[in-house]
Formats: sequence, structure tokens, C-alpha cells
Amino acid sequence: MTDFKHASVIEGVRFTAQVGVPNVLQGLFRKRELVVSTVGRLPADHLAYRLVEGLARKYGPDPFWVRVGAEEALLVTHPDDIRVVLGGSPSPFAPDPDAKRKGMSAFQPTALTISRGDLWIERRAFADAVLDTGAPLHRLAGGFASVAVDEADALLTLGRPITFDDVNLAFQRLTRIVVLGAAAADDTALTEQLGSLMAAGNKMPGEPASGYDAFHARLAEYVAAPDAAALTGLVADAPQSDRTDVPGQLIHWLFAMGDTLPANLVRALAALTAHSKVMGVVRSEVAGKDLTEVESVTGATYLAGCILEAMRLWPTTALFGRVLAEDYRWVNGQKTPAGTQVLIHNLYNHRNRDRVPFADRFAPEEWVTGDAADDWRFNFFSHGPQGCPGAGLAVFLGQAFLGQLVKVGEPKLTKGPRLTPDKLPYALDVYGLEIAL
Repeated sequence: MTDFKHASVIEGVRFTAQVGVPNVLQGLFRKRELVVSTVGRLPADHLAYRLVEGLARKYGPDPFWVRVGAEEALLVTHPDDIRVVLGGSPSPFAPDPDAKRKGMSAFQPTALTISRGDLWIERRAFADAVLDTGAPLHRLAGGFASVAVDEADALLTLGRPITFDDVNLAFQRLTRIVVLGAAAADDTALTEQLGSLMAAGNKMPGEPASGYDAFHARLAEYVAAPDAAALTGLVADAPQSDRTDVPGQLIHWLFAMGDTLPANLVRALAALTAHSKVMGVVRSEVAGKDLTEVESVTGATYLAGCILEAMRLWPTTALFGRVLAEDYRWVNGQKTPAGTQVLIHNLYNHRNRDRVPFADRFAPEEWVTGDAADDWRFNFFSHGPQGCPGAGLAVFLGQAFLGQLVKVGEPKLTKGPRLTPDKLPYALDVYGLEIAL
């Protein structure tokens, strides 16, 4: 049996300072705009990548121990080990490491992503049933496409360059309609409540934040008055029990589709403006198409590749964690105890120049004709049993929304860094971008 190697104390201090601390300071759940922009200028993400790259070359390819704050965690960098960890979730590699559980408890204490055992199985079955996980297309896709196109059209009428805030507000409205129904379209107070609770989650309180009960009660009202054209209309037929906490499951969908996805779409659009050939292919896919029609949206496979490629290049979760729910013996015979935190540095794995030939360039074709979709190193939607149940729906909404902007508009980056097609930066600050349509 070979013991896993240990990074030095100094290297652990550097890992904490260059990888751990910037993630916390930027906001684990609700991003802090000023901090995100400052970190992007340093450039902290590039420094973090170079540190992990050096550690992996020195101590890999097996997992190795690195100190994060006061405790050691196991850092996994090899594709085979990544597959073991993701394939072994939610047990023995549980999805609720301490920081994640304490943070999410502030705004979604009953979330699928921090559930274990039978409760995880029950809540996952509910999510799969409502989100049509694994199906080629969501059963309500036609109506959802129309909503996405409407929100994109509203941005096209602004008459000025759009910002991340513009896209975020539009997508939050879209998300409320998709998840809760038309009655929630203008319920911006609900979204603001969620934002405040997510900000409280940044402090990792370990319990529901002030205002959570009122927020949950408001969601329960929408569930009690379902809209047949929205996800709430599918809730009644989904498997559930009193423990499922249906309103509590909807929170993650509002969070992921109405906050995280817009950042990915803005980055994808910015990347398209720097790649004229890629933009030309996307335009040809959507030219003359009615993107309220499902077939037109699903036919834009290259556009889908652009969205996925933006997620790979600039993962919104740079450092990904699991925690061992029980003792675990690895293939080399090394046994790690329950409670061990296991880390996967997504940015390193996504941009690893030693293993990814297209690491630093915009390569949507890899998602269309290549094998990127089957590569477990690309972990923005996770893989295995814990993979995102709404991944297909999220990409579909992004295709309809972004496709309409590209089809009708003439997107040009008017503010932000100059993007070099074959050497893209390790971070792309959405708050510093403006795009003329």
C-alpha cells in the first residue's frame, strides 16, 4: 500500500491563499461584484491554475493531500480518480462538505444537493420527474422557447449596449415564468428575497437565514396554484412525500437558471464576438429560423456547443468539493477516513494543457463532433448520479435566448478585455463587459 503524498505546509498556505480564499471572498453563492472584478484584474484565476498545475506535476497523478486552512484535504487531478469521485456520489462521496452545507442552509436547507441517503434518492426522483432528466427534450419546451425569445427581444429593443445586469434581469424573469408560471413574471421581490438569502449564505451560517420562512411560504403559494405551462404544473404527478419539501426543491432551480446561467451566456456571447468564423457558423444555424419552434432550437447544436464551451473555459464553480461519508479504500490500497474533504479544481481540469489539446481556445466543435460531452474532467454540470438534473433544460433555454440575440442583432464587444481566439484568459469578468446588439 502506498500512502498518498502530502504537499508542504508552505504549499498548503499558498493553496489556501490562491485558491480557497479568492473563492470565498468573491461569494460562494451570491457574487460580490467589486471583489469579482478585482480578483479578475490580479489575475487570481491564472495564479490559481499555475499553482495547481505545479502541485499536480509534483505530487500526482494520484490524489494528494494539501492543506486548506487548518485541515488537509485530498486534491484529485487525474481523470480516472475524478470519475471515481463523481461516480461515487452521493455515497461514499457525499455532496455536502461543511462549507457548502452551512452556506446552502441559509437559502435552501432542504436542497437535493446537500441531501443524503434515502432523502437524496427521494428528492432526486422528484427533480428527475419534473425536469424530464435524460429525455431528449422537456415536454414543455415549446412554451419555454417562446418565453426565452420574448425576453431576448426585450433586450434587443433597449437601444444601447447590454450588460450582465440586463441579461441577468431578463433571465431571472424568464426563470420565474418557467419554474413558477406567468403569475410570477414580475415578482421581482421574490428574486430579491432569494438574493438576500444567498448573500447570507456567503457567511455560511449553518441554518436558515432571516426571511427564509417568508420566502418559502411565498414559493408554497405558487406551488399551491400551479401553472400548467410551467414546472409547477408538473409537480403534482411527480413522486414525493412530506419529506420532499417541494417548495424547497424549486429554490435551486431559481438559483441555477436565474443567476448562474446568465453569466455563462454573457461569456459565450462575448467569446462569439471575438471569433468571426464561429459567429458565422452560429448565424447560419439560426438564420431565417423561428426560435419559438422547438426544432429550430434543438437544431442549433453548434450554438449549444458555444454555451458549453463558455462553461468549460470559465467555470462558475472553480473549486468543487465532496466529503467522504464513510471510510474509503482507493485502488492503490490507501484508505481515507470518513469526513475527509475531497477537492476537484475545475479550472485546472478544464484548462489542463497537458491533457486538453484545445485547453485555451474557444472550441465549440468539440461538443458537436468531438467527445467533450463524455469527458468527466469537464465538470460544470457534474457527472454520474449527482449530475445536474436540469442540464438539458438549461442549455435549451440558453440556445433559444442567445440564438435570438445573434439572429436579430449584430453583437459586438464594446467594453471588456480584448479576447485572443487561441489564448483566452482564465477569467472573464461579466461585470466588466458591455455588448452592443
